[in-house]
Amino acid sequence: MRKFYGAFAAACLAVATAVGACGTDVGEATFPPPDGDAAPIDDPSGPILGDSSMNPDALALTISPIDQVVTYASGSAAPTIQYVARTAGSQVPAAFTIDRGEIGTIGLTSGLFTASGNVGGKAKITAAWNGKTASTTVTVKLKITQNGGADADAGADGGAGGNGGVGGEGPGGPVAAGTITILKGAAQADAGMTFLYPYDKTVWPRGILAPLLQWTPGAQGDYDAVYIKLTEAAFEYEGFFAKTATPFIHHPIPQNAWKQLLSSNAGEDVDVTLVFAKNGAAYGPLKEKWKVASAPLKGIVYYNSYGTRLAKNFTGAMGGDGMFGGATLGIRGGSTDPTLVAGGDGDATYCRVCHSVAANGSVLITQRRLGGDRQFSTYDLKTGAETTMSPEGGNASTTLARYAWPAIYPDGSLFLGDSSPADGSSSAANELFEVVSGAGPVTPTQVAATGWPAGFRAALPAFSPNGKRLAFTMFAGATGADGRSLGVISFDKATKAFSALTSIYTPPDAAHTAVYPSFLPTNDGIVFQVETRYNGHDFGGTRSDADVSPPDPRASVGTRAELWWVDLKGATPVAKRLDVLNGSGYLPTGPNAHDDDATLNYEPTVNPVPSGGYAWVVFTSRRLYGNVATINPYYSDPRYHDLTATPTPKKLWVAAIDLNAPAGTDPSHPAFYLPAQELLAGNSRGYWVVDPCKSDGNACETGDECCGGFCRPDSAGKLVCTATVPTCAQEFENCKSNADCCNTPAFQCVNGRCALGAPK
Repeated sequence: MRKFYGAFAAACLAVATAVGACGTDVGEATFPPPDGDAAPIDDPSGPILGDSSMNPDALALTISPIDQVVTYASGSAAPTIQYVARTAGSQVPAAFTIDRGEIGTIGLTSGLFTASGNVGGKAKITAAWNGKTASTTVTVKLKITQNGGADADAGADGGAGGNGGVGGEGPGGPVAAGTITILKGAAQADAGMTFLYPYDKTVWPRGILAPLLQWTPGAQGDYDAVYIKLTEAAFEYEGFFAKTATPFIHHPIPQNAWKQLLSSNAGEDVDVTLVFAKNGAAYGPLKEKWKVASAPLKGIVYYNSYGTRLAKNFTGAMGGDGMFGGATLGIRGGSTDPTLVAGGDGDATYCRVCHSVAANGSVLITQRRLGGDRQFSTYDLKTGAETTMSPEGGNASTTLARYAWPAIYPDGSLFLGDSSPADGSSSAANELFEVVSGAGPVTPTQVAATGWPAGFRAALPAFSPNGKRLAFTMFAGATGADGRSLGVISFDKATKAFSALTSIYTPPDAAHTAVYPSFLPTNDGIVFQVETRYNGHDFGGTRSDADVSPPDPRASVGTRAELWWVDLKGATPVAKRLDVLNGSGYLPTGPNAHDDDATLNYEPTVNPVPSGGYAWVVFTSRRLYGNVATINPYYSDPRYHDLTATPTPKKLWVAAIDLNAPAGTDPSHPAFYLPAQELLAGNSRGYWVVDPCKSDGNACETGDECCGGFCRPDSAGKLVCTATVPTCAQEFENCKSNADCCNTPAFQCVNGRCALGAPK
C-alpha cells in the first residue's frame, strides 16, 4: 500500500544545524560558524568566472562544501547550506540539482540547500556548468520530539478499522516536564512486563499505517505515561504520552512520526524502546528491532467478512441491532477503513462471499446466496459492475462445482472451477470457462481443454502469476490424489493444454491436509496451509467444530493449521514449515484456547508483485492481536457471540518472505496485523492483487499501475502512464529479462516486472 500520511506541522519541525568542514571528511559542526571561527567555506560573493583568457573546457569543475551532515531538530530553524561551484578557484554560475527532493530543495542558480524536515537520509547534490558536472552528498538527520497531542491523521473518531486503522484510543495527552525527566532517566525492571505487539524483527513495508504498540504491564499493574523512542541512522523520535485508559496497555505510534521513520530508513535496523512512568519512577525498558523494506506494498486486498456492519443482510446477531452481513470488502492504500466491494443491505440475496480475484485486479468472482441456493457473480473491478452467472441451482446441484472457489487466470480472461467438498461443490471434475461480463444472467462459455486427467478433481486451485502452472489439493480421481497432497500441473493458454500432473508435497500422516496453495511472484515456489486438526465438518475451513454458543465445548475448539512453503526450482520439490511467520516459539500465549497460536494460521495468498526484495503474503489468523482481540479464537460467528464491543481474533495478517531463498530454509519474517480491516468483524481469505491498470496519460506513481507498463514524466514533469519503452525499466515497471532493468544485478525481472532481488 502506497499512501503516506501528512507531515508534521511546520511549527513542529523546526531545525538545529550542523555543517562539516571543507574537504572530503564527513563531519558535524554548527552552521553558520560561531563568532571568532574561520569564515564560511564558500563565499558566494567571491569572483565569478566569466569571459577571460582561460579556456573553460580545460578546467575541472568542483563543488563545495563536501559531504555535509545536518541535523533537523524540533524547535529550531530549518538548516541551510550554501553550495558553490568553481573552476581554477573561481566561482562559476553552475546549475544545481538534488536527486531526492523529499530530503530538501536547492536553488537552481543560487545553490542554497534547505532541508525539508519531512525525510531524513542522504541525497546527492550536483552542479553542472559548461558540460561538466561535480557532485557531493548531504545527509539530513531528523530529531523529532513530541509531547502528547492529537494526531490529525490518526482516524481519532475510530471508524470501522478502529483508531488509526489498528484500534486503541489514539494518542495520549502531554506529560509534565518532571515526568519527562523521570522517563529519560534510569529505569528499573518491572517483573512480568512484556512486549506483546508488534513482534521483534518484524519487517515493515513503506506506506503501511502505524502499528498499535501493545504490552503486558508488570508488577505495577498500570502506568501513568509512556516514552516511545524510535532510532535509526537518519531519524530519531522521542514521544511522551499520558495514559489513554486504565489499565494503560497500548499506545499508537503517531502517523506523522511513522511516515518519517519509514521514509528515512536506508535498510538499517530500527531500534524501538518503551519506558513507562508511575508514581515518580521509571520502569523498563522494553526493546525490539525492526526492519523497513525499501519500497511500499502494492495493490489491494479483497477479503471475506462475516459479521461486517458495512452490509447488513442477515438477522440473528447478538448485540447491536441484531443485523450483520456477509460481504466482500477491500483495503486500499492508506485507508483507515475498509470499503464495500460486493454485497449490500437487505436480505440474504445481498450476501457476497467465497470469492477469488484475478492477479491483475480486473475481475472478482464471488458466491452469493438466495434462500438455500448458492449462486455466483462476476464483478468488473474497474467499474464495480456485477454480472450474475447461470445456471443457478441448489446446494445439491452438480453445476455448483463449475463456478465455486475458482482459479482465475492472471489476466482475468478464464477461470477453472473447484472440485472438492468445499461449501456446496459437487463431485464433478474441474472445468475451464471464459469469464463473463455484461447484463446477466450469463452462462459462461466452457473452454475445450486438453490434457486434464479423466475424472481428476483438484481442490482449491490457483494459477501461478505467469499463468503457466496451476496448484491445488489433489482431491480425487488420479494417481496420488489422496485428498490431502499438494500438486501442480502445467498450462499453456495458447493451446488450452494441461500437462505434467505432479504431486509435490504429501503431509506426514492422514491427520494433515495441504490446502490453499498460492504461488510466489517468482513462479517457482508455493506458500500453502497444512491443516493439523480438522474441525469435523468443513473441508479447508477454519472455524470451530460447531457454530453454537458456549458453554457447548464444540464452540471452543476447531481447525488448527500452519503455513508452509515448497521450493519448485530443483528436480525434487523441497517443503519447509514457515516457523517465523507462524510465530513458533515467540507468540504470546493466554487463556481462551490461545495456548498455541502458531497453529492458528490459514488461507495464504501472495501479492503477485514483489516489493523491496520481499514477497508479501496475507493470511487468515486466529492468533491474539496483542491485548485488543483476546477472546476465544473460534468465537467469530455473530449469531452466537456478541462481537459488537469485543473484537474476534479472526483477522488478516501480513508477513514478508525473502525472494530467491534457498530450498529448505525458512525465508519468512514475523507477521503484522493488516491495518484498516474492520475491527469488530471476522475477516478471512484475503486476495492480494494489483490495482486495475490505468490507460496511457493517467496519473501514476509506479509502472505496475499502468496498462502500458511504465510510469514516466510527461512534458510538464507530471508522472503519467505510458507504453513507451524506456532505456531501462525502474522497479515495478515491465521487463522481459534482467537486462531490461535499471541497476542490475540488484534489480531482476521477476514475473515481468523489475524488482529488487533481495532486501537491501
